[in-house]
Amino acid sequence: MEIIRMKKSAAFLMLIPAFGFFLLSFVVPMILVSRLSFYRADYVTETFAAFSNYRIALTDPYYIKSFINSFWFVLMITPPMIFSGYKIASFLSDFPEKVQAAGRFIIYVPGLASGLIMALLWGWFLLREGLVNQFLSYFGVAAIPWLSEPWTARIAISVIMIVSSVGGQVILFAASMHSLPKELEDAAKIDGASHGQYKRHIVFPLMIPTILLTVLLQIVGTMQMWETIFVLTGEGGPEGSTASPVYEIFLTAFRFGKSGLAAAKGIILMVVIAGILLIKQRIERWSK
Repeated sequence: MEIIRMKKSAAFLMLIPAFGFFLLSFVVPMILVSRLSFYRADYVTETFAAFSNYRIALTDPYYIKSFINSFWFVLMITPPMIFSGYKIASFLSDFPEKVQAAGRFIIYVPGLASGLIMALLWGWFLLREGLVNQFLSYFGVAAIPWLSEPWTARIAISVIMIVSSVGGQVILFAASMHSLPKELEDAAKIDGASHGQYKRHIVFPLMIPTILLTVLLQIVGTMQMWETIFVLTGEGGPEGSTASPVYEIFLTAFRFGKSGLAAAKGIILMVVIAGILLIKQRIERWSK
């Protein structure tokens, strides 16, 4: 009994640093932000405003548009990213393990680069005289103002996010495929199924929980896009068509100096993301 008590005490002592870090990095900032959301605050003064900031946030057309932007980004990014990730992982699974590992590493390399570096690099590519327009000119396509029109800017940012994130999807799908029992493929062969039929009718349906999880994670990711928008489109332009909720909160706090309103927007975004994470947990339970 004494040994068990000593082990519990040692475990408690080892948890203290992590618990202290959790308090300082999450609990305390959350309490401060929650308090600030009820004040009309700038960098100098604070005035109690009750729920006024929440009312303004929920009727702010730019904040609402940032969620609509996230919806469009999810539609533009998620299908090609999932399709590419699944197809690449499925293709690599037919090779020896060392070749698979090398292939996954090569595909994942762009994801190792900082988002800021990727955004700067693509910013040069997307200039009117940049590499992308020079390439298109060989096919007789006129120079496209990629970052000056709402939809071309959305397309450009979507392509950047796909290139940066597809490696992670390959890793995720590859891990899911490796977790499948080898007996499934053996049973399919005994039943006369070809390798392609096995992948289409057995492997792909078993990947559906992973696909749903990817969609939910992508929804959260698009809401939190920041550095790519900051580098490429300045204030989420043109016409606010590329601003994400997190970037809109950043502009509210640091561009317009309305920290109380930004705090209220942050709380609203946290509630939305918490709802999405609850759905994610339900999917994980369903997939087990």
